[in-house]
Amino acid sequence: MRPEEFAKKVVEAYEEGRGVFANKVNAEDLVPPGADDLEKAQFLFYVIQLDYATRSQRLYEGARRLFESDKRYFDPQYLITLSDKELRVLMSESLKPRYINEAVQRWQANSKLLIEEYKGDPRAIFERSGSAKDALDKVWEFRGFGPKIGNFFVRTMVNTFKYEFEDVEEILPPVDTWDVKIAYLLGYLGSPDMSSRNVKEAQKLWSIACREAGVSWLTFDKALWILGSEGKPKIKSNMEDLLL
Repeated sequence: MRPEEFAKKVVEAYEEGRGVFANKVNAEDLVPPGADDLEKAQFLFYVIQLDYATRSQRLYEGARRLFESDKRYFDPQYLITLSDKELRVLMSESLKPRYINEAVQRWQANSKLLIEEYKGDPRAIFERSGSAKDALDKVWEFRGFGPKIGNFFVRTMVNTFKYEFEDVEEILPPVDTWDVKIAYLLGYLGSPDMSSRNVKEAQKLWSIACREAGVSWLTFDKALWILGSEGKPKIKSNMEDLLL
């Protein structure tokens, strides 16, 4: 099956809610119920920057419980008043990220930059941008927001707040370990290794496939993440069920 055929079938299955896609568990679906738009943007900003080397669903579940206990934990104006020790305890007990020291440094540095440049509102990053590329460049200025986390944050914000950029389909999708492994299982890559070469190849592969299939990577990437989050034993069977 050609990559564009795979992309089209997966997006169709996702939009119809078939099989593994019956349960929507992407970041866009996990914002706290009842949060206003500013609170949603701040929640996504702080949780997504910790979405590395950890089980995403556990991270978001912990984040939602933390938000419900006190919304200030996702307000940069409050976070900059907390010490290293207080942030470390807060994260360890509620969010449990790996590399806790890096997590603390990200929240501290990014809170300060968000306040200084955007008055604490992540939506302003996009509202002040004339293009998706411009928005992505601004996002990449934050600590830890690179090709994976940064592009993932752009996807999530565009989907959540319906920002319209003419060049959004030119942005490369974020690539995680499962994006590479799925491409390998389908025969599109020669190995499942998370080498920089494979990551770049997977980004280009899925970007071109979506454009040729006439579907948006903003949706395809959500579907691919769900396929991957099911774990290796289920990926093949899930794909076979969806693509029959």
